[in-house]
Amino acid sequence: MNPERIRQLARDERLARRAGFWWGFAEGLFFFIVPDVYVSFAALFSLRTGVTAWVASIAGSLAGVVAIYLLAVILGFEYVQFLTVIPGISDRMLADVGAQLGAEGLPYTALLILGGVPLKVYAGLAFWLGLGLGPVLLWTVFARIVRMAPVFAVAAAARVVFRRSIDARPALWCAVLGAVWFGFYTFYFVRMHQ
Repeated sequence: MNPERIRQLARDERLARRAGFWWGFAEGLFFFIVPDVYVSFAALFSLRTGVTAWVASIAGSLAGVVAIYLLAVILGFEYVQFLTVIPGISDRMLADVGAQLGAEGLPYTALLILGGVPLKVYAGLAFWLGLGLGPVLLWTVFARIVRMAPVFAVAAAARVVFRRSIDARPALWCAVLGAVWFGFYTFYFVRMHQ
């Protein structure tokens, strides 16, 4: 791909708003690849565009939570059962998180990034356990900030430190970023299936 085209796509704030929102919505409802992938791509080439994508993905995640609420609470769809068909989500995960939520409520901890539990699992189970839409929406904002902050920080640091190299060799940096995410998801899915 043309290096200028890569830089152009990565710095396009309109694209960042749309991609961030729709990726956040899809991942918040059914998709299994986090919007952090796109946010890190955008931030690698433009901190401003990275922040735009991050904020848009939070808005998309909130829309996803509202959709889960409408499906599960208003329409009576068995959303928690649906979660088991999503890669990386098991019956065991649902049981463990359900027990945790029942005992302690939604987790407000920075350690949330280490758990490996998709946020849609928390939202679906929270509604299944009778929590209201408001508390789940507030928690979603917290969780998205906590989950994405480290990814954004690493991409932003790379942008600051390696700006010239990134601008000169965008295809190489996209390949490095792709390899990092491929390695992350390989580790994640292997770990989730143990």
